[in-house]
Amino acid sequence: MKNIEFYITPTGGVMIHDESGVRLLKECDRKFISVMIEKIGEFYPEALIKLSQVYDNKRANIPHYEYCIVSRFIRCNWGRFDNTMDIDQFGNLNFEEVECPLRGECPCEDVVCRPKFNSHLSEREIEVMQYYYSGKHAEEIADSLCLSIHTVRTHKRNAFNRTKTNSISQFMAFANKNNLFNI
Repeated sequence: MKNIEFYITPTGGVMIHDESGVRLLKECDRKFISVMIEKIGEFYPEALIKLSQVYDNKRANIPHYEYCIVSRFIRCNWGRFDNTMDIDQFGNLNFEEVECPLRGECPCEDVVCRPKFNSHLSEREIEVMQYYYSGKHAEEIADSLCLSIHTVRTHKRNAFNRTKTNSISQFMAFANKNNLFNI
């Protein structure tokens, strides 16, 4: 799933613009829906859990249930037809800030919209990298967390490996793009 732009119709329909053209997302678009469910579950599991709860009453009809989940995830995270691919050539999801009439009231806010990325980092790796993200140096992080500098650097190296980054600046870009720290 690459090079896809989503936009929302005035009636709330989800349009998909990809290499095969432009089409309206429909319940019968099973292959696309299955791949999106898999991607959401792998990288945004909290969003999938929340949407599963929201649409639990539709679970008896699996195609409709999964369509509702994918449609909502798209509508909450994309909406404009613009120059930035919503799913780029590498399969990365590039979220947009969606105007929502329920902002501040929606129980799905910051879970479904602006979802937290599951980086597969351990809790300690996330904690260490959050210190780096805030501008701390290894020595300061080691003191704050009561760890050796070697352990801090090992967590940093592991975080780089898991996120396929090579530097703090690349990691910061990764963290920003994937809303890793919800800042």
